[in-house]
Amino acid sequence: MPAASEATLKALRELGLTQYQIDAYITLVDGGQMAASEISKKASIPFSRVYDVLGDLERLGFIIVKKARPTQYIPVSPHEVIQLVRLRWEEKMDKFSKVIEDELQPRFTQQSPATARDVWLLHGTAAIIAKALSILDETREQLLVSLPSLDIQNDELSAFIEPVLGVKAEVKILTSSIPRNMKDLIPSHFEVRTRDRVFGAGVVADRTHTLIMLSEGSEESDSLGIYSSHHIFADMAATYFESLWTDSKPI
Repeated sequence: MPAASEATLKALRELGLTQYQIDAYITLVDGGQMAASEISKKASIPFSRVYDVLGDLERLGFIIVKKARPTQYIPVSPHEVIQLVRLRWEEKMDKFSKVIEDELQPRFTQQSPATARDVWLLHGTAAIIAKALSILDETREQLLVSLPSLDIQNDELSAFIEPVLGVKAEVKILTSSIPRNMKDLIPSHFEVRTRDRVFGAGVVADRTHTLIMLSEGSEESDSLGIYSSHHIFADMAATYFESLWTDSKPI
């Protein structure tokens, strides 16, 4: 059995596993249920450490312990493991985000009034999507959205498109492509128009918040965002959007 790729090893480390825990889990995935002595030998884990390692993997939900003589250790499906980890992270995020936002957001708002210099560069898809979601949460009256494709299956933009569909304010979406399965998902109060080409992606919310999303390369880290919270920047972006909107076709 070939060794696991460096990408997989890195991903498991990012999930918080130690090297011994990784070695033990992969050994079980490759070989099925085993006794501790066999895991110790095949994964090159000192026997004095192997029970602690396996106990940690059981608590994390990566393996199941079967009482027998000797005790057997059974790997949990990687798909099931990832679902479990995701649920735990979501629970933590729900808990921690409320605590942090409830206390610190009012302090940030009080000490950070908008000025004409409020223009920032955002690097990486994650940072851009996070800012976009924050803008959507604050939208009350109007949202202008420009997207190359209104496709919820688009891996890069799906985390943004889904929340857009839940906005209750006036929404105008300008795009060049709408998959057939998306049309039934668009709320009735949305206006959507198409044109031959739409470059990049962007939003203007309540004539105040503007975010332009650009891509400099194929990697997520190559993505670049330009954000402004000043109305002059928003007015310019909205005017440009409306000029394209006038020359576009309603769906």
